[in-house]
Amino acid sequence: MVSLLALLLSLTQLRYFNVMKTNRLSFLLFFTALFCSLLALPSFIFSESRTGYDGAGNYIPDIVIDQNESRKLVANRLEGKRQEFIKKIKKNPTNYLYHYYLGDVYLEIKSPAKAIVSFEEVIKLNPRNGKAHYQLAKAYAQINNISEVKRHLTIARQIFKDNLDLHWQTKIDVFLLQLRKQE
Repeated sequence: MVSLLALLLSLTQLRYFNVMKTNRLSFLLFFTALFCSLLALPSFIFSESRTGYDGAGNYIPDIVIDQNESRKLVANRLEGKRQEFIKKIKKNPTNYLYHYYLGDVYLEIKSPAKAIVSFEEVIKLNPRNGKAHYQLAKAYAQINNISEVKRHLTIARQIFKDNLDLHWQTKIDVFLLQLRKQE
């Protein structure tokens, strides 16, 4: 930003500012650069990273994050979510989303065996759920059952291909590439 302003000042000293002596292109380029720099200047000066204030004007103190405390907070939040989904499953055992979310929590807390059970239940309730097959593959990958990983990724890929879901097809391709690198 500062170098752009210095360039603009040097251009004015070299008589680029004189419209009559320069061609129109130089004139337009000069004022385009000047306009862009003026637009960027307020965000550069008043950005949150430079002022220590958030967008609402509240001061953000410099704090050191305690990693152990952060891990405890995450673990407590995940345990609360786990208990919440278990209660919801008891009330409505045929809702595949509750099983899916519970499986996600188990994956997050590194309990792949329990995640497998949850995602298998999702597939039993909703066999064409490609995301459940994908998550199930992730759970099998945590226990190094590569044949099941590939089987569920193949099923998920076909489901996503049928649904024209390129995002999830790409995620599967990336997952398979990572598996090949590990082998």
